[in-house]
Amino acid sequence: MSELPTAGAGHDDATRRKVKAAVTARNLTSASNNTKWNELISHFRQREGWRPSYRYKPVTGYVSDWDTEWFYHLPFPFAGVEWFDIGVFESGPCVGHLLAGAVVDHSDEIAEVVGQIGFEFEVCGGVLRIWGYLPKTYEDFPTA
Repeated sequence: MSELPTAGAGHDDATRRKVKAAVTARNLTSASNNTKWNELISHFRQREGWRPSYRYKPVTGYVSDWDTEWFYHLPFPFAGVEWFDIGVFESGPCVGHLLAGAVVDHSDEIAEVVGQIGFEFEVCGGVLRIWGYLPKTYEDFPTA
C-alpha cells in the first residue's frame, strides 16, 4: 500500500464546509471526482523521466504558482479544485548560447490520457486545463 497522499487527503469537515459554501455561493457544478483525480495523479507519478508542470485554482482562492512535484505538493483535497492546468511543453537541452533548445510538445499524449480518464478539458498555448467545476472559467488561460 502506498503512503503517498491521494486526491481526498486532507478532506475534513471544515474543508468540506468551506468548499461547499464556495461552490453554492458561485453556483458551480462538479465536473470531476476523486477517482478521476487519482487516475491523473497516479499516471504522472508513475511516468518515467519528464513530468509536466502544473498549477491550479481552488474554488476558495488564488491561482497557485507553477510546480513540478507530483507527490506531496498537489492541491489536497482535490474536491476544492476549480481548475487544474498542466504545462504540455518540455524544454530540451540548449544547443549553444545563441540557439534556443528544442521544445518537445506532449499535448497529444497528455490530452489522450486526460480524455481517457473522462475529464472536461481544453488545450491552448502550451497549457491543458482540466475543469473540476463548471461553468468553465478561462481566467489566466492562454488565448489561441
